[in-house]
Amino acid sequence: MIKILIDEDACVGCELCVDECPTDVFEFNEEKKIPEVVREKECFGCLSCSEICPATAITHEDIVHSEDYYHDEENIRLASKLAVDVPLPNTPSDSAHKAAALEDLGIRLLSMASIFRQTLGGSLPAVGTMAGRTLATQLPRYRVPQSMQEALDIAVQQFTPAWDLKPEYDGASKLSIKVKNCFVRELCGEEGIELGGDLCILFYNYLAGYTGKLGNARLKLIESCPGPKECKYEVEVFIRK
Repeated sequence: MIKILIDEDACVGCELCVDECPTDVFEFNEEKKIPEVVREKECFGCLSCSEICPATAITHEDIVHSEDYYHDEENIRLASKLAVDVPLPNTPSDSAHKAAALEDLGIRLLSMASIFRQTLGGSLPAVGTMAGRTLATQLPRYRVPQSMQEALDIAVQQFTPAWDLKPEYDGASKLSIKVKNCFVRELCGEEGIELGGDLCILFYNYLAGYTGKLGNARLKLIESCPGPKECKYEVEVFIRK
């Protein structure tokens, strides 16, 4: 069984682990001002709590981790030496095919968001966050971002053309992300779905999980401003030491 350890001296009592855990393993002790592990058997090793903890106060024992292959410096060095230009198969790349593919993806996401909401309730953001972190860990890139700004630059490239991201980062703790073209917004308009719903929640947390993992940071949403032509997220950045 997985064992969860909390460093009470390091814990800052932010309660993020309590909110993030999809299986409600933790409860917050109001007297001690720290979280407590009350349902350890429910832990399935998603590591959401340890990833989001700003104080790195949560660790796990008896858990098997998938190898973070492409973020290991030695593996990256070897992969860079072996990398060669490989001809890609002929695939449709015109705008019509891209639009059809995004529409199909949007419909699938809409269905998934509804299912996740019904089964997981308030844990929907955690699903998006974990998915983003997983992509950041497994995506085969041959370099590791050296800064949050570089992580944002990679995210902009990776999320195109489905999303046109315009991040503005002050280099410290303030991040503003404008989303211009967005296939989720277009899908919501076509289906008569209110902006800011389940799909938008999944998207933001997916982006936050992906970028946070790349930039070794935690992203906390301060304000969300959905709009018919542009959406904007005001985010606080906590760089992990």
